[in-house]
Amino acid sequence: AMLLMAATCERTVELDIDEPPPRLFVNSSFTLGQRVEVTVSKSQSILDNDLPEYLANAVVRLYQGDTFIEELELFVDPAPRIPPYYVSTNFKADAGVTYTIKVEAVGFETVYAHSFIPEPVDLSDLQVSDLNQSAGSETYSRLFTYEVKVDFDDPLQEENFYHLNVFQEILDITPAGDTVMDNRRLKRLLLQSEDTKIVPDVLIGGLLIKDKPAEESLTFTVSVEIVPEFEALGQIFAELRTVSEEYYLYFTTFNRQQNQSDGPFNDPIIIFNNVENGHGYFAGYNTVQDSVQLGF
Repeated sequence: AMLLMAATCERTVELDIDEPPPRLFVNSSFTLGQRVEVTVSKSQSILDNDLPEYLANAVVRLYQGDTFIEELELFVDPAPRIPPYYVSTNFKADAGVTYTIKVEAVGFETVYAHSFIPEPVDLSDLQVSDLNQSAGSETYSRLFTYEVKVDFDDPLQEENFYHLNVFQEILDITPAGDTVMDNRRLKRLLLQSEDTKIVPDVLIGGLLIKDKPAEESLTFTVSVEIVPEFEALGQIFAELRTVSEEYYLYFTTFNRQQNQSDGPFNDPIIIFNNVENGHGYFAGYNTVQDSVQLGF
C-alpha cells in the first residue's frame, strides 16, 4: 500500500506560463564634469543563466527637460570583457540639473529615465592610526592593519545618500641599488560596519549610507597585505560620493537580493528600477576626495 501511495503521489507538474516579451535594460551612473556612459542590453528570463545580450543598434538620446542635448555614440572597447556602451561626446553634466535619457531599439518599447547630480558634501576629516604589521599569508609577505576615521558634513535639514570608498595606494618598487618607484595602483579596502543603516555594496565595493548615522566619525579597522621586497604602501584615499536617491535604492536593493538566504518562505526582493517601460537605472552622483599619508 505504501509503495502504491508513493507511486501515485509523485508526478511532474508543467506550468503553462507565458513569458513576458523582452524589454530594454539600461544602466548608467553619471557624475559632474564627466561624459555620460550608458549600456543597453536585452532583459532575460530569471531562468536564463547566459551572459547579457548587449545591443549595438540602439538610439540613445539625452535631454534637459524637453530640450534635446545630444545623441550618444556607440563605443566598442577592444577588450572582450568590456561590453559596448553609448557615450556623450560634447556634453558633461552639471549638478542640480535633472536630465532625461531616452533609448530606442527596433523590436522594443521606447524607455525613459530621469535623474540628477546632487550637490557635493565635503569630507571634514580623514585620519589613520594604530598601524601594526604582522606576518602575511606567505613567508615573503607582510600584513598591515590600521584604523581609518572618516567624517563628513552631513546636512541635518535634508535627506542625503552617500557611497563611501577608501583606497590604499600601493607603489611597485624595483630593488636595484636605490629604490625605484615604477608604478602605483589603488586597492579598494574592505569596510565593515555593524550599523544596520550602513549597507555594504556588492557591485562596486564600499558602503552605502542614508544620512550620517551618528555625530562622531565613522571608524573602520582595515588591512592590506603586500610583498615588501617589491611593494610599498603610499597614501590613503577616501572618496565620498553624494548620490541621488535612485543610485542609493538601486545598489541597496541589489545588495539585499544578493544576500538573501534561500528558502520558500522568504519574500521576494525587487531591485529598484527607475527606467520607464524597461529595466535598470539612470542615476547621478557627485564626488569629493581626500588623502592622508600612512605613517610608520
